[in-house]
Amino acid sequence: MPIIRLLKIFAVLRNTGIFNTFIKGFNPFLKTFSSKNNIEQNFRKTLESLGPVFIKLGQLLSTRTDIISKELAAELNNLTDNCEPIEYNYIKDQLIANLGDNAKDILEDIDPKPLASASLAQVHRFTKEGENLVVKVQKPNLDEQIEVDIKAIRLGTKILRTFYKGYPRVDLNSVVDDYEKIIMNELDFRIEAANAKKTYQNFTENNYLYVPKILDKYTTKKILVMEYIDGIPITNIAHLKKHNLNLKVLSENGVRIFLKQVFQDNFFHADMHPGNIFASKESPEKPFYYAVDYAICGSLTESNQILLAQMISCLLERDFFSLAQLFIFADWVKENTKTEELESVLRANCESLLDKPLSQILFGELLLNLFDGMKQFDLYLDNDLVLLVKTLIHIEGMGRQIYPDLDFWSVAQPFIKKWIEEKYSVKGLVKYLVSKKHILTYMILKKFEEAKYKYTDSEVEEL
Repeated sequence: MPIIRLLKIFAVLRNTGIFNTFIKGFNPFLKTFSSKNNIEQNFRKTLESLGPVFIKLGQLLSTRTDIISKELAAELNNLTDNCEPIEYNYIKDQLIANLGDNAKDILEDIDPKPLASASLAQVHRFTKEGENLVVKVQKPNLDEQIEVDIKAIRLGTKILRTFYKGYPRVDLNSVVDDYEKIIMNELDFRIEAANAKKTYQNFTENNYLYVPKILDKYTTKKILVMEYIDGIPITNIAHLKKHNLNLKVLSENGVRIFLKQVFQDNFFHADMHPGNIFASKESPEKPFYYAVDYAICGSLTESNQILLAQMISCLLERDFFSLAQLFIFADWVKENTKTEELESVLRANCESLLDKPLSQILFGELLLNLFDGMKQFDLYLDNDLVLLVKTLIHIEGMGRQIYPDLDFWSVAQPFIKKWIEEKYSVKGLVKYLVSKKHILTYMILKKFEEAKYKYTDSEVEEL
């Protein structure tokens, strides 16, 4: 029953003191009677204990600084998804049940010891015809568990809204809808396979990122087989140095991957935490990445692409007035926000960071400061932008860990400038019209035709 599950969840979450941090005044229902220490850390550990739904929820919340504090966001970035392995007999039974006769190709030479075990799946190595491969098997009873937890979360958001009226522009039901869609996609390995293949195609002409080959023959909703990659975990800096990888180039290539995926491909890996990213041992002077787990991918509307590019340009130029206008026009803040008031807040939250040399500015930190200051204007971001910010923070964080002097701006600025020039030149517009098969041309002509019938010829000329 969702209500029983909700009561258990509510009890452990309330005990962390998390509601004390944003509920004002006396509220004995949500707030603890005594003050709590280490609230953010206790909340993170409690989410880990509640299982996969809440681990994934915490990971998504970690970038929703339009809703939570920067301190809580930083703590949620430490969420781990490592779990005790399940029995090999279950793995064997699932392979047979899902693959039938094809299961024997995997079971002939499989390592019963898991390579990795997370909340949603377990991974084992095997060899087929001399090729090293891995099989990813979904863990048991996830559908039922997730269904109960999602219903409990929905019920909880309704109750929370009764006691808490903050962030009026945030539709909690919509947030839960987006989250449910993401986690349900993670339970269908066919979606992950399709995303991986699309990303592979996007990177065939450069050497920044290698996507492991997917074996369609063995791919089902609950089973995924792919090429094994022998990479170095991106957080193992000592190992990266041992193999003499050029760490500056490696970190900058991470930024180039992000920029290419967001602006050129408009299709980005939205779960690029350290557990999913590895460095290749090949070509130390031209190092590249391996990326796995493509269950969560995102894309932006063209308006959000432009908004992001213009936001970066405004920040580089310290044009806070234009930045404020941009956010108001994009509906990130409530419509009656005064440009001058928002400009003042943006300047106060960002200017001190921008006073540093560009190479020392953390763009992720700058964004979090930006969002923190905009909360008073009822900031709200759509889900695609949330996934993008999450990806950016992970990419920049990993890059700085690899090479502390990573200059995000020196890589991003010329890329974005060139992208804007190419996309919005006459040549770029023609290319766009062709790619859309003249749909935009048709729409423009249709509007003129409609205008011709509606107005006189002289009025149309004036239009």
